[in-house]
Amino acid sequence: MNRSIVELIFELKFTCMSKEESIREELNLSPSEYRGLLSINPGEVASCMQMSNTMGLSKSRGSRVIDKLIASGYLKEAKNDGDQRIFNVKLSPKGLIAIKKINSVMSDCENAILKNIPSGELKTFTKTLRKISEIISP
Repeated sequence: MNRSIVELIFELKFTCMSKEESIREELNLSPSEYRGLLSINPGEVASCMQMSNTMGLSKSRGSRVIDKLIASGYLKEAKNDGDQRIFNVKLSPKGLIAIKKINSVMSDCENAILKNIPSGELKTFTKTLRKISEIISP
């Protein structure tokens, strides 16, 4: 049976989402908290506004997500020397461990793909994925 391009994309999406859901459950994170954790890089200090923008959330919704990540120990407050009114955060040691775990799962998935696609086809495959993403993204 030939499946349509959209069916294949949805199958790929479902597979990726189930891996993401598994790691989220292991870390006890909601989808928003997971996105929040991924919106800040190790060693980076970010404001609530910056993280909210990266997450694609309003400042108030982003602030609630950040508060939950602080309460669960994934983020910690980072003082802003220039302006005490600005609330900055950075990854805590627990957050750094979580990011390493997430990156490890992503790396394992990527390595499985790379191992099974001949190197001569990889450039075309990547280009096709980018093109599909551009076509279906708003």
